[in-house]
Amino acid sequence: MKRFEELIYVAAMALLAVLLFSEGRRSAALDAREGVTPKALYALLSNPQVKVQLVDLRAYDDDHYLDVHVPGAVPWPDCDAAKAPEAARERVYPYVTTVLITDDGTSPALEACRGSFANARVLAGGMAAWSDANLPEDTGDYSPPKNAAGGGCL
Repeated sequence: MKRFEELIYVAAMALLAVLLFSEGRRSAALDAREGVTPKALYALLSNPQVKVQLVDLRAYDDDHYLDVHVPGAVPWPDCDAAKAPEAARERVYPYVTTVLITDDGTSPALEACRGSFANARVLAGGMAAWSDANLPEDTGDYSPPKNAAGGGCL
């Protein structure tokens, strides 16, 4: 009888593990499809325990990135390293949780770029929504963060 109870216990644990794993995959797929709101992203960025990489897919010119961008965003126009400034080419990491930024939350390069990252979400509404929410903005050329006591930021 005891052997039968152990077998039932192991089977129940295996079933729960499979259910938990499938729920995690479903949740991750849903997160990837849904955009992160500007205020939610701002809250994430203000938490020093959370590491988030911001990748700006907009053109690196006076009408887009140079004009205004989210502070700390790495310019990566059309998800193409050749179009990125030299200082930004070594700053994009595929294994880091990433938020992709476009003009309005859509872009032809967006879906192709999502596949380049292990965990990527989109800024819902893009840079327009960030600006409309009156959140901090930066202008000008990209300069990589300086390493400091915490190892710098992403």
